[in-house]
Amino acid sequence: MPKKNRQFHILKLIESVNVESQQSLLDELNKKGIEISQSTLSKDLKELGIIKVRGKEGRFRFVQTKEREIYHVGIMLKRELFDFLTDSQHVNNLVILKTISGNASGLAKCLDEIGWAEVMGTVAGDDTVLVITASEKDAKLVLNKLKDILAS
Repeated sequence: MPKKNRQFHILKLIESVNVESQQSLLDELNKKGIEISQSTLSKDLKELGIIKVRGKEGRFRFVQTKEREIYHVGIMLKRELFDFLTDSQHVNNLVILKTISGNASGLAKCLDEIGWAEVMGTVAGDDTVLVITASEKDAKLVLNKLKDILAS
């Protein structure tokens, strides 16, 4: 099963069932026909930002942290930039990002969700994302952040 599908099933499972251990999670996944090793599950949990917390009844369960959601958005932003960004520039307080046709909305969504204080909002067309910032300084900061992501 592809990684993306497997991780989708892991997330769906921890949202619907209180699972107290990785072994229990493996057992639940096996019941659904998803067979993976404990080490692969452990890597998936880490990548998805899933941690074990003590619930109200004193029992443990797995949850996805907000911090890891931002981490995941960062990974998606990096993919969007590498795969689809063709040009970038700023004009005053605006950042203009050109993408391969049909891919601007995915990039805009990532920029909206990443939580950068400099980004006030985005507007996406077919192949262009307009990133709105409060100042020219903020626009330059956004461009630098994007360049840093591309350089990593």
